[in-house]
Amino acid sequence: MTLCPLRLDIDAVPTSPLPLDLALVKSHCAVDFDDQDDLLTTYIMAAVNAFENTCHRSIVQREHRWVLSAFPIYPYERIWLPRGKTVSVDSVEYVSNGVTIMLASSPTGTDWQEDLRGDDGGVLLPPQGEQWPTADLDAASPVTITFTAGWDTAALPQDVLNALLWFIRTSFDDGRTDPQKQAANLTVFETLVSSYRLTRIY
Repeated sequence: MTLCPLRLDIDAVPTSPLPLDLALVKSHCAVDFDDQDDLLTTYIMAAVNAFENTCHRSIVQREHRWVLSAFPIYPYERIWLPRGKTVSVDSVEYVSNGVTIMLASSPTGTDWQEDLRGDDGGVLLPPQGEQWPTADLDAASPVTITFTAGWDTAALPQDVLNALLWFIRTSFDDGRTDPQKQAANLTVFETLVSSYRLTRIY
């Protein structure tokens, strides 16, 4: 059995603190006063949402809950987590005979192996020489993996930051007066971030 995701629940992007520094955005947009702060905040959130929706990757670190129909079975036991950079795997739980069972995460490798080094998503495997347990196929959420994904704001890649600032500036300059130009700008934005697009849309 290969991986069959049922749904992915993601916490909302927090607005406090903002995912981008407002002072940096105001400097980039040549805004000296506070009367445009609310509008720029809206464009910051729009830029983050545009990136995440285009790339299927989380910019802002927050909790994700990924529900699978079952654990994959040999020889396809690898679980490749979605949404880009995985910071931590907080829990792995499954339903067996109607009871929710949480796999042990401590000490490391007790009930699963993990490799979180890649920027395109962490990888989970059962302990070496073992297999994933069997979950109830008729449960509403047979397998749930809770993990934190996204970049630390201080470690955001420079080209991603540049693309976000470009989106905000063009929205601020053109979005209120010229919808056609804003649509063209969105196409350019998608090109700027295309190298970060994950082909696994889940």
